[in-house]
Amino acid sequence: MAIFVSILAHLFLLGGIDLYNPFFLKNSDNPNIVIESHLEAPLKKEEGLTKKKSSTPKKNKQIDNNSNEKKDSSSKDLNQEIQNNELNDTTQSFDKKEIQYKKVVIDYDVRRSLDGSPVGVARTMYFLGENNQYTIKNEVEAKGFVSLFYWNKLKQTSDGILTPEGLKPKNYHYQFGSKIDNFAAFDWESKKIITTTNGKISEFEMLEGSQDMLSFMYQFMFEPPLAKMKIYITNGKNYKPYDYSYIGEEFIETDVDKILTLHIAKFNYNNEERIDLWLAKDYKYLPIKIRKTEKDGSILDQSTKKIEIESLEP
Repeated sequence: MAIFVSILAHLFLLGGIDLYNPFFLKNSDNPNIVIESHLEAPLKKEEGLTKKKSSTPKKNKQIDNNSNEKKDSSSKDLNQEIQNNELNDTTQSFDKKEIQYKKVVIDYDVRRSLDGSPVGVARTMYFLGENNQYTIKNEVEAKGFVSLFYWNKLKQTSDGILTPEGLKPKNYHYQFGSKIDNFAAFDWESKKIITTTNGKISEFEMLEGSQDMLSFMYQFMFEPPLAKMKIYITNGKNYKPYDYSYIGEEFIETDVDKILTLHIAKFNYNNEERIDLWLAKDYKYLPIKIRKTEKDGSILDQSTKKIEIESLEP
């Protein structure tokens, strides 16, 4: 017995087995297990690389004054060139905001568990029209046997204007059959959001950069996900801040391609409730996978089947 325990201990200590790997848990879908090990954003790694480079010793210690002056001059030129490049990159990134997607259509499979078969389908459509007016529409409906019990469609719409800072919503509508009918109007002049929930009207003081439940997922096309990790969002009923954490980069298999994504999530440690987003890095951070986990642990997972994109002509 002692020999067996000793061999097992050596396997874990020397074999590099991760005790916190969720794949060791046969019947667990709890995504909170590995969350803490991924909270460090990749920017810190770049800082570490910079420090390593700066601490590298110089090979030639004996140099004359002329070479020093030449080196100082070349360093200044190099620094100036770097600053110019950074300025150009900033200018180009701002200019890229003018070259945007005119149309995006994403079709999803909808599942109620991580390993279950699809129980429904979803489609999200983003349109950018004249005068920078945008519209986003989302529909989710059951299919097959499940549709006998859940025949009502879930519909969401968001419309507003595209500004240099990104999407600026005007109206948001959330409707599920005849049971739920939520609406939010954004009054940017008076800085207020007026919500209507099944006829009940509420008013909230609004902060700059506020979004709705649809627009915030497409706002990442204009504002990188890690630039601001707190967003004020309305669902047509409430208005509150959503704090997101960086989880990591992951490849997602779709019918279109194997896509590299940036995974972020909103969660807390008090219950199972959380929202996970996988944003496609090569598609302007479009949401190609969305997972909502309820307080009771039930899951609604939307995974991309197909992406259709039409870009504005430069």
